[in-house]
Amino acid sequence: MPWIYKKSHMRTSHSCLPKILQNSDYRHAFQPGDQDLYVPADAVNPGYDGIRSSGLLNIRFPMKTTLLNITRPCRIPAPPMDQFNYALQAVGDQTMHMVIAFEDQIDEKRLRAAAAAVLADIPVLASRFVECDAPYWECLPGPDYDTLVRIHYSTDPDRDLPTILTIPVDPAAGPQICIHLIRTKSNDTICITVHHAAMDARGLLACTRMLAGHYRNADCTNPPLAETTDRSLNAVLSQFPESVHICDPPAPEDPPAGWGFPAGPGGGSTHDFVVRTLPASSLDAIKRVGKLQEATVNDVLLAAYFMALCTTIRPPPDRKVPIMVSIDLRRYLNDSPPLSLKDTICNQSVAFAVHMKPVLQSREEMIACARDAMLEHMTHNPGIASAIDLESFGYTGFTRICERVQTMKSTYDTRHANPPFLGNIGIIPEEVVAFSQNLPVTNAFVIGIVIDPPGVALGVTTFRDRLTLSIGYGSPAIKHAAMEQFMDTLVSYLPVA
Repeated sequence: MPWIYKKSHMRTSHSCLPKILQNSDYRHAFQPGDQDLYVPADAVNPGYDGIRSSGLLNIRFPMKTTLLNITRPCRIPAPPMDQFNYALQAVGDQTMHMVIAFEDQIDEKRLRAAAAAVLADIPVLASRFVECDAPYWECLPGPDYDTLVRIHYSTDPDRDLPTILTIPVDPAAGPQICIHLIRTKSNDTICITVHHAAMDARGLLACTRMLAGHYRNADCTNPPLAETTDRSLNAVLSQFPESVHICDPPAPEDPPAGWGFPAGPGGGSTHDFVVRTLPASSLDAIKRVGKLQEATVNDVLLAAYFMALCTTIRPPPDRKVPIMVSIDLRRYLNDSPPLSLKDTICNQSVAFAVHMKPVLQSREEMIACARDAMLEHMTHNPGIASAIDLESFGYTGFTRICERVQTMKSTYDTRHANPPFLGNIGIIPEEVVAFSQNLPVTNAFVIGIVIDPPGVALGVTTFRDRLTLSIGYGSPAIKHAAMEQFMDTLVSYLPVA
């Protein structure tokens, strides 16, 4: 049982906590007089008497306690994955965005009500990240719902979207979500911005689905399905015996010097974006060519991305270079966990390094190379080694997590190298964007994080058979024209109809 929730009718002092918590670093989050205590179950002394009920564990404090059927704590411990994504702010902007373009205008009042309902359903979204030895999410006393949805009037949403994407979400202040409504005279585009410390891309899709559901069923009085408050990787890692853990490839070594996107002076404090939505015929061509070589769509994308990077960076051909490929660890959940666990709004994604030699070959040869490199990883449970590594920090290892991120940053700066990142989020299901039958959607895509120069991250989503490619980058070190040219090069390496 991963979580504990305790509600007491009496004032509680720290004096009773050592009887229950061994070597606890969570007492800083619990003040005398507090009624809510919410800690990882592994912090409890083995064998301590507790009652399991309604999915909760009631700690028997030496005083009267009452178990309530509520799961909205004042404080939620931040697992190592949340802590790591929070610390990664040192190397780039960790916000993500779900963009949905409509044919018509959305009901602003109804959207605000739906957003407020989502915050009520998901405690972490209405919280702030508190830095300490064992960080936690602290629910805000009263989020400002008026600023939760911001309206931007525009005559050209495509032109103005990159500016909207630069508006940050501050995880230390909260809330962890903001909805931008880009309004023209005849239609709307919404941009749902969240912070990576609170969720990954799959979580963003689940959050959007929930928002659409509340908007669509504004008058529904039925209580929502309980969102699991287990934000850890326990469910994933429990699927593997230790022998399988060992088979996972080790963490990648430092990247070769110079293996980063060409960047000039000036830093990357200003962010910009390049976004391309390709016609459905492009995905058809990718599938056709991939099928001929027994390669996946992701293999073909990886090959084109790698060829574009080699054309732009021109690394020495004698040493393999890495690309970090994201993977959603929910893929390892079998049918035994509840369905909600596979769609929970949290962080369950990591990245693993795929190494290939930077020798420019034909498109077919490069696809075969990417296919073989990915197959090698797929036989060894990719991502599990990274998950185990992160979990090893524990809930009280925030200082060490920050030290690792600073080491990464120093390495990138010194070697002018940062392994390029590929995040293929996959297909956006129709139900995710089904706000109303009277509100047709023309396009939808996800835009991911921005990595400081010389880093570069390519995000890919598919909606109605159309691929959208997006890259966020830091300027003035990387010029807009250079990134536009890189995107042109990348698209040119994809199969054509």
